[in-house]
Amino acid sequence: MKDYIKKIIRIFTSSSQNEENIREVHQWLVEPEHAGEKEAALHEIWIETEGCPGLDIRKSLSAVYRKAGVIEPRRKRGYLWGITRYAAAITLLLMSVSATYFLTKDRYSEVAMVENYTRAGEMLYIDLPDGSKVQTNSGTLLLYPEKFTGDTRTVFLLGEANFKVKPDPEKPFIVRSSTMSVTALGTEFNVAAYSEKEDIVATLLEGKVRVVCGLEGKDYILSPGQQVSFKKNTGESCLADAVVEDVTAWQKGILVFRSVTVKDMMMTLQRKYNIVIRYDEYRFNNDKYNFRFSEKATIQEVFAVMKEVIGGFDYVMEGNDCIIK
Repeated sequence: MKDYIKKIIRIFTSSSQNEENIREVHQWLVEPEHAGEKEAALHEIWIETEGCPGLDIRKSLSAVYRKAGVIEPRRKRGYLWGITRYAAAITLLLMSVSATYFLTKDRYSEVAMVENYTRAGEMLYIDLPDGSKVQTNSGTLLLYPEKFTGDTRTVFLLGEANFKVKPDPEKPFIVRSSTMSVTALGTEFNVAAYSEKEDIVATLLEGKVRVVCGLEGKDYILSPGQQVSFKKNTGESCLADAVVEDVTAWQKGILVFRSVTVKDMMMTLQRKYNIVIRYDEYRFNNDKYNFRFSEKATIQEVFAVMKEVIGGFDYVMEGNDCIIK
């Protein structure tokens, strides 16, 4: 039965689905029949697709295609095609189906779930059912119930968002991102949890939060201006002071890179400008750079500065494709 359930989920995630189909599959997942087999099947899919720790982007993409049961599209030898929209869609569907089950199986089985996906190049402002407010960054999935029930207010995040939580001491507000959870009573904080990044980072802006990292449950109590970084592939975590201006810059459309590699910058630029960047990843080393660009900076202006600082490359734009030479 477990293999049969996994097959159904993979068929569901290998093609586009309308909202009605998505709701029906989600509802089927939280129904009590074969609950144990569903949980086992979804747990395996969750582990298989969770960022593929320890692999580079090319291997990670191949693993996502393979585990989703679909044929990987051809690509030019030597070029990194980036996180394609198709691969991202598969990952998001797998994650959202799994997250729906784990968030609702005991608490929200009678409540419809809402999926908000922020497309590349965009930001969204979302009002949650309890009056809390969320601003999501590009390429972000936020999953939450139409109505909070039970003794907590739990949402699932894949990507980056800023949360302004409405106080309710009787119902803690919890953000779950992969194997990190952030719990708040009434506060403002930022969580960055993109699937392709090694680190999940929670930063407290106002109030107080409790951050729990990993399966062993190592936890931290943050004061304003502090952040916790958790490495998904090693399980290591650390507490540090944050540069709040940099953490919140994305909310104003400002692009900030602090001690990041070219590979990391390319991932962010794809989301920010809704483009696909094709480049030979082995032409760049692991040197780290610092950049800051205004909210009005175009992709051409960004690359002009990067060419001056990094050197050794040129580029050409072909529609939404950017080819690095």
